[in-house]
Amino acid sequence: MATPIKFEELLKVDGVLGAVRWRESIPQSGAISPPKMLEYIGNITEDRAYRLMGNAEAAGLGIFGISQLSYQRAPEDKTVVYPLDAYYAHSMNASVVSTINRVAVLLDNKAGTDIQDLISKMILVDNK
Repeated sequence: MATPIKFEELLKVDGVLGAVRWRESIPQSGAISPPKMLEYIGNITEDRAYRLMGNAEAAGLGIFGISQLSYQRAPEDKTVVYPLDAYYAHSMNASVVSTINRVAVLLDNKAGTDIQDLISKMILVDNK
């Protein structure tokens, strides 16, 4: 297992404007529950952090569900999209990268960030 990194390390990645990390409000219940913010960092407001978290959680649940269905349909097929680590949503000026361990960043598109490198750092944030 890789060594966890501090959440604040994400701000050292070129292009990261801000980041948020959160948990489910009812841990391991198997039910969808509102997300509970743990902290946010960077050049974003608290309101923007809450919206980033909420949007990332909702999209993440949908994407994770789709990947689960794909895996259950044919677990022997090694080309299915499961397990997945993260997803990337591109927008005109800024994009969102979110990982299944409930960490999301707002990314400045002008920076030309290496998304795979960013995700490899994000999945190492200990979010317990």
